[in-house]
Amino acid sequence: MRRISLVVAGLIGVFALAGCAARPGPATAGGAAAGGSVRACAAYAYRAIERQQVVTGRPAACAGLGRAEVNQAASTAIRQAAGSGPKSAWRKQAGAAAPWVSTLLTGQVPVSPARPAAGGRAASGSGVSELALKLGALLAWLATAASGGYILVRWLLAGGSPRRRSPTAAPPAMALGHAGLGLLGLVIWVVFMAAGGTALAWIAVAIMAPVAGLGMGVLALGLPSPRPADTPAAPAPAVPAVPAAATATLLAPVVTARPASRPRTPVLAIAAHGLFAVAALLLVLLAAIGAG
Repeated sequence: MRRISLVVAGLIGVFALAGCAARPGPATAGGAAAGGSVRACAAYAYRAIERQQVVTGRPAACAGLGRAEVNQAASTAIRQAAGSGPKSAWRKQAGAAAPWVSTLLTGQVPVSPARPAAGGRAASGSGVSELALKLGALLAWLATAASGGYILVRWLLAGGSPRRRSPTAAPPAMALGHAGLGLLGLVIWVVFMAAGGTALAWIAVAIMAPVAGLGMGVLALGLPSPRPADTPAAPAPAVPAVPAAATATLLAPVVTARPASRPRTPVLAIAAHGLFAVAALLLVLLAAIGAG
């Protein structure tokens, strides 16, 4: 009996020890309850953005995470709330969503996943490049307009007229349409830079297509001649007969009038106008693509 009692007591002791080992301690249970995860923290931040509730402190879903992990979770929530639209629209949505979870942010919001920054470039760098493209397009467009205006003014001063037509030259409507559409596109581009709006940028790009076509037509056909062609001289009237003694006195050296020289074509101005136009077209197209 004594041996049986010892065996039973030993078995009871083993079961008691096994139960104590299986039961979680206070520290372990508290740590599991208080710990969070990046996914849970991001979900909490996304719900706060959707409900437009300001996060005033670190919630339980973000407890136990480091600064980098909390910032990653908040950035993920901002990206989800901003969606995946064009770059300009995404930035506006992200800027509107960031204040609701600004307490959780410890750094800059990452760039949209649809347009990652190349070579580790920050979002501010892409903004500077977009501004440089817009300004470069504006300067190239202004240079194009200035060189084209110089060619037009020189043609008018040489005697050119928009009303004069020539079967071997471009019609005046083509030259006037080229200049008018170019100025209209320039005005639209200035409005786009001042007020924004992706649609305005693409309208300016669409206008540049017929402007380039009309310009190529004017270059191929040429402007009408500034001055009309010289008319043939009228026949000299009959001279009455005079005495032979007075012939030497009356006859004087005849000076023939030379026809007026044709004005030179401003080749350098035309070449510069074409180069500026190509640069403006490329920069406007790149800026419009960058704007979305």
